[in-house]
Amino acid sequence: MADLLKTGINTKYLAPIVVAYAAAAGLLGIDRVAQVQTLLQHAGFAGVAGIVMLVLQELFPRSVKEVLVFWRLRDRVPGCRAFTGIAPKDPRVDPTDLAVLLPSTPMTPTEQNALWYKWLKATESDPAIADNHRRFLILRDCAVLLALLALVTPALFVWTPSSNDRILMLGGGVLLAYIVVALSARNAAVRLVGNVVARKVGTA
Repeated sequence: MADLLKTGINTKYLAPIVVAYAAAAGLLGIDRVAQVQTLLQHAGFAGVAGIVMLVLQELFPRSVKEVLVFWRLRDRVPGCRAFTGIAPKDPRVDPTDLAVLLPSTPMTPTEQNALWYKWLKATESDPAIADNHRRFLILRDCAVLLALLALVTPALFVWTPSSNDRILMLGGGVLLAYIVVALSARNAAVRLVGNVVARKVGTA
């Protein structure tokens, strides 16, 4: 189901980010050959860069993507706090009804995430849950791609040493975009956790 939800993300969301990055670099005049660049040159750069970035992103394990989005080294995903942090703050979740569905002994973050993930698999056919899940996957992958672009931008200092100010502008813009998208992905993940718990408790 997760693979199905990810269908089209690369071409519909990630490729335009690389094209926008290449266009921004061109508008800022970051080029070692000429100041005036053609649309074809930008498209060619974006195509090559896009392939490289997408390949690199697929090489990253999920744990690295989680670190880039949630900024945690341990117990990264919100599912690790599904029943101790997120559910208690959700007015849709009756604590008494939830307690019936949980083990009587305290759960570790790993156990919370495992149980929550089991509930996700049981409810992922629900259109609202599937849409929420897809939104998270889109935002997560976009955040990872922006992080990669932010990391490779300093290489332009070597490639085009005469454009330092413009490179700083480009790098700063990409870094800001990464932070905003990562925060959005984090919020989408928290909503997904809350929606799954509320759905499970409401239908139990």
